[in-house]
Amino acid sequence: MFRAHRPRTPQLTPRQGDEPVSGVALLLPGGFLRSRTGPLKVAELGLRDLAAELTDRGRPHGLAVHLLRYRYSGWNGDDADTAVDTRWALDELARRYDGAPVVLIGNSLGGRAAFWCAGHPSVVGVAGIAPWLPSGDTVDQLAGRRVLIVHGTGDHSAANATQSLEYALRARRVVPDLARYEIPGGNHFLLRETGDINALTTAFTLDTLKAEPAALATGAVCTRLPARA
Repeated sequence: MFRAHRPRTPQLTPRQGDEPVSGVALLLPGGFLRSRTGPLKVAELGLRDLAAELTDRGRPHGLAVHLLRYRYSGWNGDDADTAVDTRWALDELARRYDGAPVVLIGNSLGGRAAFWCAGHPSVVGVAGIAPWLPSGDTVDQLAGRRVLIVHGTGDHSAANATQSLEYALRARRVVPDLARYEIPGGNHFLLRETGDINALTTAFTLDTLKAEPAALATGAVCTRLPARA
């Protein structure tokens, strides 16, 4: 007798705390171009410290932090499974926190999902950490949003820095409030720069949600990551 497999469903990690929610940070981990296996645990771990920093600094401002666990670890061509799951997550967050603005934070594969789904009515900002932004991806959905892109110049993966620069230059047509920081020589994983990137991304998120002001070099597409204080 064969037992039928349950269809996989996306999941949001629980939020910490029970304070009233005034804004949401949704973290979207990386993965593969094609894969039908379950979510990639190592990609989730790569965002653990960022989630902790967002939670610690955002708690006094009513920030809810969630990470999305996809059904599959791959984008999977025209199925765009990562983006489908992200749209589900945004609808679910809108149901849970009616009217709360959302900042999408995507790493690598998750970066593409974040930018694809930026047009959702809940989204006010998008941050991509070494995002996969293939040539030809649309930018019109970014209108009215704030945008941050961080990329290492030494990233020669499928999610390479050349593509994100081209995307940022096109995106400025519809979103002048855009900042792209380059890390000279940084590779795709940016392990040495994790602390600086987490600080920058947290500052961007809280500033976008009008919780804490931050001095970010908006309008720039080729600046260096600022030194951490």
